[in-house]
Amino acid sequence: MRPFLLLALLLLPAAAADDDLGRLRLSRLAMEAQIRIGDTLRQKGDRPGARAAYEEALRLGQGPIRGGPAVRLALAWLAAHQDDDGKWDCDGFMRHDPAGDRCDGPGSAHYDVGVTALAVLAFVRTGNAGGAAARRGLDFLRTWQDDTGCFGTRRHFHFMYGHAISTLAFCEAYRTMRDERCREAAQKGLDFLAAARNPYLAWRYEPRGGENDTSVTGWCVMALAAGRDAGLKVDAAAFDGARVWVDKVTDPDFGQVGYNFPGGACARPEGKQDSFPAEKSQAMTAAGIAIRMHAGEDSGTSELIRKGVDLCLDMRPAWNPDDGSIDMYYWFHGTEAMALVGGEPWRRWRAALEEAVLRSQHPAGSGARTGSWDPIGVWGDDGGRVYSTALMALALATEPATRVEPRPGPR
Repeated sequence: MRPFLLLALLLLPAAAADDDLGRLRLSRLAMEAQIRIGDTLRQKGDRPGARAAYEEALRLGQGPIRGGPAVRLALAWLAAHQDDDGKWDCDGFMRHDPAGDRCDGPGSAHYDVGVTALAVLAFVRTGNAGGAAARRGLDFLRTWQDDTGCFGTRRHFHFMYGHAISTLAFCEAYRTMRDERCREAAQKGLDFLAAARNPYLAWRYEPRGGENDTSVTGWCVMALAAGRDAGLKVDAAAFDGARVWVDKVTDPDFGQVGYNFPGGACARPEGKQDSFPAEKSQAMTAAGIAIRMHAGEDSGTSELIRKGVDLCLDMRPAWNPDDGSIDMYYWFHGTEAMALVGGEPWRRWRAALEEAVLRSQHPAGSGARTGSWDPIGVWGDDGGRVYSTALMALALATEPATRVEPRPGPR
């Protein structure tokens, strides 16, 4: 049987069980399977990466996926655009597409380690840590960890993002798989975070560089919290230091958290300040809520958390390409924060997120773009289509106070 027909047959039963995909025509699913997998195999031959992508798509077609059919399509898109060495290439991922149907939306090559970690995290959080895509991605990240525990090259000044997200991915992978190689890499990553933190405070771009910001600190705290949940050794004092930093940059009257000064605006890439106004985002407020809660504050009693939640709920996700409000980075951090808070704030945020994100995903029938999100938000030019797709899959797969049970991959 030809590969794309086999994939279509395996996808159809699972798709039929998903209400949101029930309306899709079976022939369209078969067509998408042919585009994503069949053409990839024909172009690449029987190389390991092409075969692994094919097998991963077959596996993803079986059983439920945390986050539902939209996440299933996103993971299939990610699997089809992974390099043979396990990397997701920010600016070159479209070489996996059929010659007449190439995706657009490249990012910057500086962020290959970071977006690979985001893609791995998307597979891990949906219960697919044992699949080929996650395992190959983890193998790639492991090759980029140096003797100090740092992931990625330090030549680019944003390398701490890639390191923190990679550490987070390994911590969550270890928590679900209990794999010794993941434990070793995760622990080394956590140790580097401990060594990189500014004394009594938090993190920024350089290890112990004396400067702090809420954005980098948010990712570092997420990694520490995941390590703690996995039973790994973490720098316990870092939670207190991060909370002290958040206190320093929080406006006590309104609860808005600044990037690097009290109540300040979110950072914006050079040249994007007008097209994506900082006042249309509460990304740092959301990150600050999560930092406080990971550090032990109670959302039921903390007035600053309550004020921050109100700010975020007043600025819920909305897909409007014309007003500069599309900020997937904010939507991800807002989802993380509201999932920790739970209750009515979570329900209101989640409804808005689904309205914005489900409508904007390329549906089946979109050719090589099927399952992905256009990188048209504020950081889209940096991370590209891989970044936007991995980040939105992560947001959709997030649920309050839930631990993902691993799905075994092929042995």
